[in-house]
Amino acid sequence: MLFSKKPNLTREDSLAARPLRNSAARIEPAAGGARVTIPLTSPRWGRWLFRYPAGATKTFELDSVGSFVWDCCDGRTTVKQIIRRLANEYNLNLREAEVSTLAFLKMLASKGLIGLAMDAKDASRIG
Repeated sequence: MLFSKKPNLTREDSLAARPLRNSAARIEPAAGGARVTIPLTSPRWGRWLFRYPAGATKTFELDSVGSFVWDCCDGRTTVKQIIRRLANEYNLNLREAEVSTLAFLKMLASKGLIGLAMDAKDASRIG
């Protein structure tokens, strides 16, 4: 559906989700962090209008904190666990860690670098 409504996620649903890295992403160590490269694909709606050249990629630079969160996005670790690990690793309070982690994960998802896996019972309740 072209204009389908996005499911409403509660805070608990978001914290229980398990971020999973894009399988096409390549990561390389960089000074003070990492460099993530993904292949570019034309959007579904614009394939007939616009095509990327073969082998085109987009690269994202991650600092040490971003690299730490990226490493935690394994499909097994929940968002809540990532927040706790980040708070412990960088001596942040849980609220600071939660706000920054959720914003960063939202950005990664919007760029197609990660997806969010949910348990079947949670996904069926959402819609």
